Formats: sequence, structure tokens, C-alpha cells
Amino acid sequence: MGCINKIIKSRKFGISLFVCPLILFLLFGGCSVSEKSAATDIIAGTSLIADIIADLTDASVSTYTLLPSSSCPSQFDLKTSDISRLEQAQLIFLHPWQLKLANIRRVLDAAEVPESRIHVVEVPGNWMLPGVQTAAAVALSETLRDLYPEQRGIIAERAERRIARIHKIEDRERETLPPSAISDIAVLCNEMQAPFIRWLGFDVVEGYARSEDWSVSEMKRLVQLGNERKIMLVIDNLQNGSLRMSETLARNTNAVSIVLSNFPNGFPNTPTWEAAFTENMNRLRKSLAHSVAP
Repeated sequence: MGCINKIIKSRKFGISLFVCPLILFLLFGGCSVSEKSAATDIIAGTSLIADIIADLTDASVSTYTLLPSSSCPSQFDLKTSDISRLEQAQLIFLHPWQLKLANIRRVLDAAEVPESRIHVVEVPGNWMLPGVQTAAAVALSETLRDLYPEQRGIIAERAERRIARIHKIEDRERETLPPSAISDIAVLCNEMQAPFIRWLGFDVVEGYARSEDWSVSEMKRLVQLGNERKIMLVIDNLQNGSLRMSETLARNTNAVSIVLSNFPNGFPNTPTWEAAFTENMNRLRKSLAHSVAP
């Protein structure tokens, strides 16, 4: 029996010598394989770009969004994993203004991304506006068809569908909130939301800077201006950080405080431009109903 036990123990030891390295290889050696296979095809600078690319391409093209949708574009810290993604990504799509941000330049330099992989989407203006959103869809469609020639037909067809959908959404929302019904409604709003609010037809008294940067004298000036013009709404931008000052401004001018988003995925359940645009419109309608309620 003693000999048998020795043989069994010896065999167990030999098996363990074989199995342990195998387990370690599967656990750790296999990681690099999965990481490489999970490499992102396209890095999108914002959810505005990512939404269009995902809509125009098929499932074989993977996309990752660099900028967290609820954060201020210039005031967020990129993660180490973002550098790794940038190193492996085939293509990187950015807005022109992102190349001027120190945090974006730092991460691009850290990842040593060659300029040939960076595509700047030269579409100016606020991409939440239907007209600008249409122009962005056209621009990205043209670029993607050149980069993915095997998908040219699919991309062109999906671009046409998206543009038709944008026009339909614009017409629908214009009917529920026509410019003629709101042209006399005075508002104060964050400068990042001012283009959208003016496009809708509101009387924008002033587009103010980041509210968390206001001085005491700036707050007093805005309160006086708001009371003189009898504003009904104070409209802030989700991506501009703290909303405490704009809420104080609304209280001191007897206005309704409202927050809108300049990016998809800023609010819950708004992964696309359509969902984010619709959410902004719903928030405006509710705020207007509250501001005129007895």
C-alpha cells in the first residue's frame, strides 16, 4: 500500500506540474488574444459621431466613444484604457474643436497616434440642430464609403434613411412647438445651448458662460437683466458641470430652470441623436407648461 500511495502521489504531482502551467496560460496568456480580437475599429470623439457611424455601418464595425456624454469635453480625465484603445484603433474621428483641447492632445500624444489615422469631421455648428445633423451624416457617409468600399451601398442607403428620418423628426417637433408660439418668450441660457434655443425661435436675451465660473457681480447682473426682460426660462447645459448657480438665477427671476443635453447618452435612455433631441424637446414643453401654470 505504501508503494501504491507513493505512485499515486507521484502521478498527482506530475499532473499538477502539467495542469498548472496550462491553467496559467489560459488565464493570462489567453488575455492578449482576446484583447487583440476586441480591438476597436473606430474611436469616435463624441457620442454624436459614434451614433452616426453606428447607424451607417454594419455590425462588423465596432465603435468606442472617447468623451463621456455627460461630461464637459475639456474637463474630464481620460483613462489608461483609452490610450490602449487609441493605440489599437484603425480610425479615429474627431470634431475640429477637440484637437484644441489639452486633454485630447495629451492622450493622442501618449498613444503616439499617427496623423494618418485621425479623421477630422469638418462640420461646424451645433450637431443637435437637424440641419447640422444632416450635414454631419452626409460628411461621414462620404468618408466611410471611401474607408469601407465593400459597404459603399449599405452606407449610402442608410445615410438616405437617416436624413429622411431627421427631416421627419424636425417636422414633427416643429408642429408641437412652432416658432410663432414661442417668439415672445424671453430666456437666459447657457452659451452652448444658445444656437439650439435660437433655432427653435425663443427670444434669447443672453447666452451666458459656464455658471460655475460666475462672480457675485455677474450673478447680480444676470438677475437684474432677467427681471427687466421678464424671462420665463433659465436653460442650462448638462455638460457644463454644476447647475447650482443657474438654479439660483431661476429662483431670483421667477423663471423655470431647465437642463438640456448637447450629446446623445447625456440623459438616461438617450443613446441616439433622435432620442436626445426628443428628450430636449420634451423637457422644453414640460417647462413651458409649468411656467404658465396658475
